[in-house]
Amino acid sequence: MLFINRFIFQIATELKTAYYLSIVALNILFVILILSVKTSNKITWLELGWKKTEVKRGVINVLKIWGLIWLIDFIYMLIIVSMGIIPEGNELVYLLEKPTVPTLIINIILIAVVAPFIEETLFRGLLFGSLRTYFGCWTAITISAAFFSALHFQLIGFVPRFLLGLGLGYLYVKHDSIYPAVGLHALNNFLAVLMVSLLS
Repeated sequence: MLFINRFIFQIATELKTAYYLSIVALNILFVILILSVKTSNKITWLELGWKKTEVKRGVINVLKIWGLIWLIDFIYMLIIVSMGIIPEGNELVYLLEKPTVPTLIINIILIAVVAPFIEETLFRGLLFGSLRTYFGCWTAITISAAFFSALHFQLIGFVPRFLLGLGLGYLYVKHDSIYPAVGLHALNNFLAVLMVSLLS
C-alpha cells in the first residue's frame, strides 16, 4: 500500500485528488483481500455475518452504543486538551474541510457508505471471525478493534477508534449479524463528515 500511495502522490496533480485516489485504492485492496480469503477458504457471506437481524432491536442497540462511545470520546478529548495536547489534522480532515456540494456527496458515499460495508466485512466478518476460533470472543473483539484503530495511523485518535471497534465487535456478537455494526460505523462516519464540513 505504501508503494501505491507513493505512486499516486507522484502522478496526481492536486493533493485532494491524491487523497481520494488513495482512499479508493485502499478500499479496492480490502475488497481483493476479502474475496481472496473468502474464495480460498470457501467462506460464505453468511459466515461473514451477512445475515438478517431484528431491525428495531438493532437500531436501539446502535444508538445506545453510539451515545456511550461519543460520551467517552468527549471525556477523552477534554483530558487530552487539558494536558495541552492539541490533535493535529490529518488527510481525512483535509478532505472534509470546506466542501462543495459535489465533494460533500463524494465524501458521504466514500466514508459513510462504502467504508463501513467494506471495513466491517474485513475486520468483524473476516478478522474477528478467524480470531474467535483461536482466542475466544472478547479477546478476538479486542484484537480486531486494535487492528481496526491502528490501520487509521493516528496516535491520538487510537483510543476513540479502538472504543468504536469494541462497540462494533459487541454489536456483531450480540446480533450475530454484521448489519448493526455497519449501521453504527456508517452513523459515526456520517456525523463526523457533517461536523467537519459544517465547522470548517
